Amino acid sequence: MQRFKKIILPMQGQNKKDLHWLYNTRTDTEPPKIFRSSELQFWFGGTGYRTSEKMLLYVEIPGCFLGEQLPEDSLPYETYLLHTLSPAILELSRSYRNENKDVREKAQFEAQTAGPYMARRSGILYAREKNAYILQLHFNVPLVNALSVNAKAAVRAVRDILETIEAALKTICREKLEQYVKTYEYQCQIRRFMRANHLCVFIADGSILPRENDTSEPMKGAVPFVSPEEMALWIPLADGRTIRGMGIREGITVITGGGYSGKSTLLDAIETGIYNHIPGDGREFVLSEDSALKIYAEDGRPVSGLDLSPFFRFLPGGASLTAYSTAHASGSVSQAANIIEAVCGKCRLLLIDEDKSAANFMIRDKNMRIIVKDDPIIPFTDRVRELHGKEDVSTILVIGGSSEYLSRADTVILMENYLPRVITEETGKLELPFPASIPPATRWTRSRRLVPKETSQPFLYFRKVETENEKKIILDEYRADITLLTALVSGSQLNTLACVMEHLLTDKNADEAELLEKAEICTLRILQEQDAASLIPEAAQRFYEGIRPLDAFCCVNRMRGLHFIEHI
Repeated sequence: MQRFKKIILPMQGQNKKDLHWLYNTRTDTEPPKIFRSSELQFWFGGTGYRTSEKMLLYVEIPGCFLGEQLPEDSLPYETYLLHTLSPAILELSRSYRNENKDVREKAQFEAQTAGPYMARRSGILYAREKNAYILQLHFNVPLVNALSVNAKAAVRAVRDILETIEAALKTICREKLEQYVKTYEYQCQIRRFMRANHLCVFIADGSILPRENDTSEPMKGAVPFVSPEEMALWIPLADGRTIRGMGIREGITVITGGGYSGKSTLLDAIETGIYNHIPGDGREFVLSEDSALKIYAEDGRPVSGLDLSPFFRFLPGGASLTAYSTAHASGSVSQAANIIEAVCGKCRLLLIDEDKSAANFMIRDKNMRIIVKDDPIIPFTDRVRELHGKEDVSTILVIGGSSEYLSRADTVILMENYLPRVITEETGKLELPFPASIPPATRWTRSRRLVPKETSQPFLYFRKVETENEKKIILDEYRADITLLTALVSGSQLNTLACVMEHLLTDKNADEAELLEKAEICTLRILQEQDAASLIPEAAQRFYEGIRPLDAFCCVNRMRGLHFIEHI
């Protein structure tokens, strides 16, 4: 701490640009500016010449605080540590606020919040070569008259932050940490069992699926989940224990029931099952196929150069069926596009709610087929079995108003008061509609490449890269509305998504590889496990959280102004 004071205190009253001398730039001409306070080391990174007071404060926490052994997978340790430290730091930050003063006159700082999922986050990353956890904070040095450095106040704030971290580290509960680790290990074991036994969903008995008033908290007094005997199975765990729950096998599953029976709640829980939940969430062992994607009708979304032939025989006005583009898609076109893009993005589980779908895309009953003989739409009923049989893509549908899908289903689940009952045998005795003829198998889009932006500039960059209301990604004139990419659950994930979009859209060689491959590389680069200093980018005070390549792929396809091609 003394070395830190020695460097910053002479800056008292100096222009804020002098703060550049505080950054740990790691050059060969000067020693690293890494400081120590008790058992913690810390250093600073910058965000830009004009915003030199807006820093990234890194605090290195020795791994011994969480145990003597090196973790095989650091994710549960990172998650627990962030859950322990973040509330204390944010509480301290609130105490620094003074509504009667210019905000720049007080130190401002922020830690990343940890949600109900175990996800890789830039707010804390494990550096294996150091056996240390690198906590990243956003730290604004206090200024006088918005220009001069208030070094004394900065020292006081940094000291308070480090003391708060040290105090919080003393509250680490070994039993609770072990619960995080064990829960995560069980989740990984269950996922391996699911893959080996062709399950796309597992829901443990006793899970609490409803949430409290649209929050992420489990609903108080909610009915615990109980598996129907026909779908119940026991999964063996490595320590000799077993866990009982409902397994949904790959194929076509229909969930039905009356209003407020819990069918949409079940589908929502299945969607969040792509993530591993923390202990106490109630959905710790609600696990789904990693690539599950909820599909909506999305009126008004753009579509560019997409082959719609799986779901359309022709398009009005002679529009190209195999390379269709529109700035404002209808409900049926948008839902078709969402499914085609999901298949191209290697999604293996589609989640569809009848209430949020285009009716003319989902079904066309026997009488309407007789009346409308030349309908251009091939309804989803006619492709759902092909998707599973030919493309290995399963579907789970929530249906409440039509029996069209019951005859296509491998399993039918009736929800009553949030409890499931298997009625597949009962529905098999009904006179269910099934078209006499199914359209011939189609070619599903497997290639999707982004056409690079034409420019004579030696390099590309965007002046503005931001998120808006956690619903839009904006890069200058390019915009993507991701309201209905509901698998994205945090603002930090949107920051990651915006960063990935910037990389993809400034790639002059974008068309040399598949868009999904490019997205996979970018999503891995944003959060590196080795060292927090490898974060990309380090030019803004933003927190990042891991996303799937599929989410990035779907976002790019929704971005207005872009063009795509297939590679033959």
